[in-house]
Formats: sequence, structure tokens, C-alpha cells
Amino acid sequence: MKVAFWSNARGKSCVTSNLACISVLSILSSDRLDKKTIIFENHQNIINLGNVLISPNSKNEVREKNHYCVEQGLSKVLCHMENRKELSKEELFRYSEHYLGKQLFYLSNGGVRNADVLEYQLERECIQTMQCLEKYSNRIFVDTATTALISSRKILRQADVVVVNLSQNHSMLEHFFGNYSSIQSKAFYIIGNYDEEVNLSRGTIMRQYHIPGRQIAVIPHCAQFSDALSAGTTIPFLLGNYYCDEKNPNYHFIQGAKEAVQLFENHLQTVEEGRCL
Repeated sequence: MKVAFWSNARGKSCVTSNLACISVLSILSSDRLDKKTIIFENHQNIINLGNVLISPNSKNEVREKNHYCVEQGLSKVLCHMENRKELSKEELFRYSEHYLGKQLFYLSNGGVRNADVLEYQLERECIQTMQCLEKYSNRIFVDTATTALISSRKILRQADVVVVNLSQNHSMLEHFFGNYSSIQSKAFYIIGNYDEEVNLSRGTIMRQYHIPGRQIAVIPHCAQFSDALSAGTTIPFLLGNYYCDEKNPNYHFIQGAKEAVQLFENHLQTVEEGRCL
């Protein structure tokens, strides 16, 4: 299953944080220990999936002992694709940073010299790369750039599901629903950093843009989650609060995020069943 996380509003819709949250909680909520999720970005950014999930300096025990000895991540995979060289399962996972008992794998693009080189490689090889990764994992989640990159357009077309990350901003909502009908046909919606006190609530957005309730979820605003993202302690934060009770200040956030994951999982299952027909 290939899933692209994307937004039409650059820097305002929590694409990276929503992907990090959903990918971790999807694994924690599952009783399948053999399920593997691969995540990567098609762009370079100071704030990336690797440094929000878990900091190299974290002392928490969830850090894998050897996942920083990685052979250049995504760049190695792209080299295989460019050279038409078969990529083995062992090579793929050796190139990846792994978390959560080797169920979550991150292909860093830090080994690519600059953004133009990365885009050139992905523009040529992203479809073949995603097809290859799908052979060795249950899911591929791509943090897809908002900007008009050719690789973004190809990834969005190739994806089975596009997670559209919405903001509670009327102009941005009007822009998306007025211009991206092709994406809407396979969209699942997440409103990140959600503020239930704002007039543009989940219910209002559902009614105004005719979105079925099963296709739109929210991840509530949470100051401590934002701090964890900044500190690179997202995995320890989610693990530490996963079973928190109502007295915990993060309870509302965790419950909302769990509900988002359940809606997301149900949607993926529906899409998967449709593919099998």
C-alpha cells in the first residue's frame, strides 16, 4: 500500500508531524509484529522525519542500538534503481534507520548532495522505487513536498491513498477543494494541530465540502507533542503516553490521535479490499 502525505499549504498543515504520529501509532495499535512500514521524503528540509522521530542524543531505550550506522539511506536505493540493479530485502533494511522493533524503517535522504540532485533522481526513479519498496513492506508513507516538483506529481499519481493534510484556514481550504479534484478522488483527510474552539471545526468542514465522516480525522493541538517533535523525542513521547489516563494532560491528544489512526486504518482496509476485487 503506497500512501502519500501531502498538503497544498506549505508549512501550515503539519504534514511531517502527522505522518510521524500516524506511522508510530499505527504500529502501536496493531498486534501484528511482522508488519513493516517504510517512510521517506521526496525533499530536503531541516525538520525531517528522522529528527522528529528520535534524536541521536536521546537517552531513551527505544532507540535502536545500531540504526545510525546506515549506508546513506535513500540515495543507495536510488542508485540501485538508476543502475537497474536488483535491490535485496537485506540491502534495503541495511540502508534504513529502524525503530519500534524493526517495524518502522526510515530512508533518510541525507546522503544526497543537494535538493536538485534528489529531485533529478526521484523524478526519474520514484515510481520504480515505490514499486520496489512495496515488495518488502506492507506500507510506504511518503512525506511529499507541497511545491510543484515533478516527483511530487508522480508520487501523488502512483499512491493508492493521498492523505491530504488540511489546516483550519478558509483560504487554504477553498484553494484545495477548488483546484485538486484528481487528488480528492483518493483522499483521506487529516486536520493536524486541531483546535476545536475554531469556527472551522471538523463538522463544519465536513458539511461545507461534503466529506464523509469516515474520511476525515483530527490530531488535536498538544503543546507537549509539539515540544517532542522539536526535541526529536516523538517516539518516546507517544510510547510514554499511549496508555495514559484522563488525569494526564496529554489524554485528550492521545485519544484524538488514536481515533484518527482507527479511521485511517479503516480507510486503508476499504481501499485494499477494493484493489482485490
